[in-house]
Amino acid sequence: MESETPERVKPGRRFDSAYSFSFAIGIGLILFIAGLVISLTLGQGTSIGLIFGIPLLIAGLVLPLIMMRDLFTQNEVKGACPYCSTLIKTSDATIRLRCPSCGKDVVVRDMKLWAVEEVTLS
Repeated sequence: MESETPERVKPGRRFDSAYSFSFAIGIGLILFIAGLVISLTLGQGTSIGLIFGIPLLIAGLVLPLIMMRDLFTQNEVKGACPYCSTLIKTSDATIRLRCPSCGKDVVVRDMKLWAVEEVTLS
């Protein structure tokens, strides 16, 4: 007898903060090395190497900082405690906190406050 359980679909990879950090560093490294190579090889007696090399060097240093600017920001999470409905304010960097009113643990996930039992069941 075959069981009629639905297959669980694996979620695809998302471009999250770890991937964006690695991507930004990789692009910056490629641009910096390209600028260094152009400056040192073509810049020996001509200004062409400096015209193209120096901007690539600067772009290799600045572009990763621009690409990662979202990683340096923190969002404020406001919500009611899932146990006692007291208003709680925290940042999205918080993973778990204790409600100041009822003293129970609350989990912060997807910019919302969840009861610990709800998170462990799913």
